[in-house]
Amino acid sequence: MKRMLIVDDEPFIVSGLYEFMMLGSGLELDVYKAYSADEAIDWLQRTKMDIVITDIQMPGMSGLQLLTLIKERWPHCKVILLTGYNAFEYVYEAIRHDGVRYLLKTEGHDAILELVRAAISEIEEARQTADLIETANRQMQLALPVLQKDMLYGLLRGERLPAERRSRRFRQLNFPLQAERDVRLMLARLEYSGEAADGDNRDENAFRVNLAINRYIGVKYEKAFLIGEDGTLVWLLQRAASLEEDMNGDSESYQLKGNLELVLEMCEEMTGMSVHFLLDDRRVAWDEAADRLAALRKEIFSLPAVGGKGSIAGYTNGSSPMPKAQAHDAALLQVKKLDLLGSYLETGQKREFSDLLEEMRHSAERAIAADLPQAALGIYYPLSLMLFAHVHGWKMEEQLHALQEPDLRIAYNPALAPDRAGEVFSRIAELLFEWRRNEQDNRVNSVILSLQSYVRDHLEQDLSLVRLAEVSRLNPSYLSRLFKKVTGINLNAYIQETRLGKAAELLRESEYKIYEISKMSGYDYPPYFTKIFRKSLGMSPQQYRDFHAGNLPGTGARA
Repeated sequence: MKRMLIVDDEPFIVSGLYEFMMLGSGLELDVYKAYSADEAIDWLQRTKMDIVITDIQMPGMSGLQLLTLIKERWPHCKVILLTGYNAFEYVYEAIRHDGVRYLLKTEGHDAILELVRAAISEIEEARQTADLIETANRQMQLALPVLQKDMLYGLLRGERLPAERRSRRFRQLNFPLQAERDVRLMLARLEYSGEAADGDNRDENAFRVNLAINRYIGVKYEKAFLIGEDGTLVWLLQRAASLEEDMNGDSESYQLKGNLELVLEMCEEMTGMSVHFLLDDRRVAWDEAADRLAALRKEIFSLPAVGGKGSIAGYTNGSSPMPKAQAHDAALLQVKKLDLLGSYLETGQKREFSDLLEEMRHSAERAIAADLPQAALGIYYPLSLMLFAHVHGWKMEEQLHALQEPDLRIAYNPALAPDRAGEVFSRIAELLFEWRRNEQDNRVNSVILSLQSYVRDHLEQDLSLVRLAEVSRLNPSYLSRLFKKVTGINLNAYIQETRLGKAAELLRESEYKIYEISKMSGYDYPPYFTKIFRKSLGMSPQQYRDFHAGNLPGTGARA
């Protein structure tokens, strides 16, 4: 919906144009009225206007002076200048500005409507111009490395993306790896000694190592590189699709380690530091990458320098049934994801929360199956603290009454029944999301009810979308959509229904004159009120009054 401002010092012109644009234009417009340049400036300071129709000659400030202010504040606003005189100097001044049209008032509403439609078309086209798209694409290309890195950090923190969404995101960001293929992780740790021990050039040396990787490994692999928060260098590798079938997994690992020897030699020559590489001996699915990285990161810090030299090692672990040590480590890795789980809860991302909670439960249950209940409790106690922190923070203790008393005791003390704790926590999570959704609905309903009350109490005053947005502290466009979603009717339609309802009540029950009722109902221009009333109720205000007074239409004397 486009926002339009009509400015003229003659009320009948403003009201006539307002009525035509609202009722006869066939356009979806949010129309505002101003009877002086000062009123127009007030509107322009409060909200963006898409189109301004203004008289050129007004007391105090001309339309041309107003035009200058409009273009300073809202340079993309389209302006239609109206005048009763065909004065060349006005035309010349107007055409010096982009997006400005000049029209004689004598040309009528249809000519104005044609210009308004043309202005709307220009606004729509401006959003899709080749220059704008080219600029956006250019800025996107500049931002790609940052966006790629943010996405990669998220994946390696354990953020879950459905396969289809992950594939789409990879394509959108032109990510060098494929979402449909498994990935191999490789880590490196830089060890400094002597003059390099202060690590002043850590980032520079990290990129030197990456350059060496590009030289000796990059030809046969697509890869992504990042520097972890702990200074660990991380590569994610996928063998080039054209070479995928030329060797088995073991042969590939041997070749990678052989090339890493060349990388080590080059790094020692360039930087004089020791580099320790840890290569995962198998590929993993993207959903496993975060857990695999955590395990590799733990392992790489146990690799010592030998004679001041770097090292290369492979990482392998078994598959289920899990040895006790692996079950214990897997459980501990889940604890590191509690912050991510809490952020999903805070932001209402129920699906992502549920997926991650299910993963944590699965790790705890595997630890219990491996006769490691303490490892499972290492997940469940921090989880209990996180969930109850939200319960107390959101003041929803009463909602916990939905739990049976034994389950509530388990929630506070998972050691009472580790095998049931996961199920209990899933139930608490459901209660939290249900409460959060209800609270949001209540807040929305409260906003709409307050707005409806404000409209009923201020019918004589400004009830423009801009004013109501100020009252409700919401963006005008969002407020309009929200009102329609909650009530099922357009906000402007609700205001008009309420105003006409008040007018009908006053006509039936009061002795006020019709022009007074027009004003009290929020219609400054009585002829416009009469037209709107007749269109809505099928009779004029006077006929309506007479009908309800038991008089014949047209015989009343209280107009």
